[in-house]
Amino acid sequence: MARAQWRLAAQNDDPRAQYALGLLYYRGNTGPANYEEAAKWFMYAAQANHAGAIYYIGVLYFNGWGLNYDQFRATEYFKRALRAAPTNSNAAYLIGAQYYHGRGAQQNYVEAAHYFEIAAKGNMHAAQFMLGAMYERGWGIAQNYAESYYWLTRAARGNITFPPGAEEKEKMDAKAAVTSLEPRLRPEEIKRVHDRLNNEAAQ
Repeated sequence: MARAQWRLAAQNDDPRAQYALGLLYYRGNTGPANYEEAAKWFMYAAQANHAGAIYYIGVLYFNGWGLNYDQFRATEYFKRALRAAPTNSNAAYLIGAQYYHGRGAQQNYVEAAHYFEIAAKGNMHAAQFMLGAMYERGWGIAQNYAESYYWLTRAARGNITFPPGAEEKEKMDAKAAVTSLEPRLRPEEIKRVHDRLNNEAAQ
């Protein structure tokens, strides 16, 4: 019933209905997932610059679900999605991961750190971990153990989850990373980071 209602609205060029219908097919809410149908309706909605539809087209290209596997097209759509919805932390994380791995974009740690920071500020814990690791190593960003400790501690305070298909091969153990980093910091530096975190929590 819901699918029929959304289809009727979608056929009348309602991008919100086209997106909703795409999600029904993508998630398999009314039967087995059908990525080809999902892609079709997301494409219609994307023509009206629907940010969610643009993002999911990127996910489909990224995984080769219903569309040809194409990492460069995936990156293009993730960037479009982020422009349309600057708070889409999943899109920002995926762009960062593309630059980090040199997958669908030329490897560039500066760009990777930039996009991980966008997602990290949106409280995406996987991005916080990656940004913290890059601060620790000085990859694409000036090495800063205190900033690394800050972001890794934030990552350790939540569950690390990933956009579909974006799981990293190496496990992200934020708590272990924090423990490993602590000996490199002076007690007053650690205190400043925790004061900063407490102040943010109080706001």
